[in-house]
Amino acid sequence: MDMESLLGSQNSIKYLVDQYMIYESQPKNDLLDRQDELYERKGILSDLDSKLSALQTKAERLSDPITDHFGSRSVSTSDSEVMTASASDTASLGNHAITIDRLAISDTRVSQQYTDTDTSFSGFVADQTFMIEIGNPTDEDPNNRRNLAITVSAADLALGNDEVLLQIADAINSAMYVAVTAETIGSEEQARASVVSEENGVSRLVLRSDSSGYTFRMDFTDSADGLLSALGVTNAAQSSGTSGGYITEVGTSATTSLLSSKLNIDGLDFYRDSNNVTDALTGVTLKLMDTTVSTQTVTVVADVENVKSEVNGLLDAYNEAMSYLRENTQMDPNTYERGVLADEVTYRAITYDLRNYTMNMVSGVSNPEYTRLFNIGIEADESGLLSITDSDKFETAIETNSSYVSDIFNASDGFATQLDSYLEKYVKTSGSIDLSKNNIDDQLTSLTSRISLMDDILSRRESQLTQQFTSLQEMMYNLEGQRSFLSSFGL
Repeated sequence: MDMESLLGSQNSIKYLVDQYMIYESQPKNDLLDRQDELYERKGILSDLDSKLSALQTKAERLSDPITDHFGSRSVSTSDSEVMTASASDTASLGNHAITIDRLAISDTRVSQQYTDTDTSFSGFVADQTFMIEIGNPTDEDPNNRRNLAITVSAADLALGNDEVLLQIADAINSAMYVAVTAETIGSEEQARASVVSEENGVSRLVLRSDSSGYTFRMDFTDSADGLLSALGVTNAAQSSGTSGGYITEVGTSATTSLLSSKLNIDGLDFYRDSNNVTDALTGVTLKLMDTTVSTQTVTVVADVENVKSEVNGLLDAYNEAMSYLRENTQMDPNTYERGVLADEVTYRAITYDLRNYTMNMVSGVSNPEYTRLFNIGIEADESGLLSITDSDKFETAIETNSSYVSDIFNASDGFATQLDSYLEKYVKTSGSIDLSKNNIDDQLTSLTSRISLMDDILSRRESQLTQQFTSLQEMMYNLEGQRSFLSSFGL
């Protein structure tokens, strides 16, 4: 197609300009390709940062010198309806024989039964103030107690019995609330009062401690005119029929009080305020739910599955990081494509360093037979990925002594310890990855400016070409007009 045909219309001019601009835009396209490459590299570095950070987090957890993640314990009881148990890593392995003689119970006192419509308290012509003493143990004094004063007005005592009992209960509960609010006592240390009607027309006052056990028993100092004695709350006898007194024998000590739980562990008697016994067996919490005649067995063993889960968490993070590194720093043997970070010596070195840590011998161990990962059944496959390949070897080490496994990970030169320290320089703020990403950002900023400048140049060039071709078209039209005019004269 000749130039005259190409310049025959505005569409033709646009076509010519577009063709020229394809050539003119090649330098800008090169910049855009470079921009895409940098964005891809930055994305891969961000993903690598995430994977290495995840690996460091797992390594930091297993190299923690304070928390022993390898000493997990599993505990079971022979009858979970009688007793359950939980164990921390401080619990000793073994079996314990336990019998439960009684469960802990709250101290409960009741008044005698009163006919609601009677006025049995009208003889109290003055206000009555009595004291309730309750347990308020502290770290310094586990036997510490508090006295709370309760006052009932003479006017309230002149009412019918049902109203009097309600007024007394309200005075007690108000005093307890004030003491809790003022932090004189803890909320779990208070006693609560209520009025119950066992049958129509009769009522009695009930006092009950919030917490169980002898420590949280109630003691009383009666009012001047003996209001508590009149109620029967302080009777030194168990309530029976319509009489007042205690529901459960308080006794004079934890060993004699039926308020406290009593259990025998491996031949020794233990008395506790609660049915959650946390300090009889080190590291073991027993939850007592029923008494038993037959001996129950509590068995504490190493929680192998939990330890395996902890270790597998680290191995999975290691494998994910290694796979990602290989994908992006090496050549694909099938496609022969080089990874985006293949020219980055800094990141190619991580693969070799991490692999070397898996083969290193750990010196700071308690047993010289356990110095490498393969000694506890952990080995790498042909791709260099780690797994527990010999569960029997791993379980034997944990069950024999969990330190045989933990030393390999958290000794001063242990696998997890070295990973944690090594990865820090890459994933920390202003670390190697951050510096690489900042460098990319600087390049992207420069590229953005160059692309913007190129856009301005191309825009002006496009306008220039459009103007030139338009002028050429006009010139062609003029020439064509002159040729037609001359042809009319036979020239």
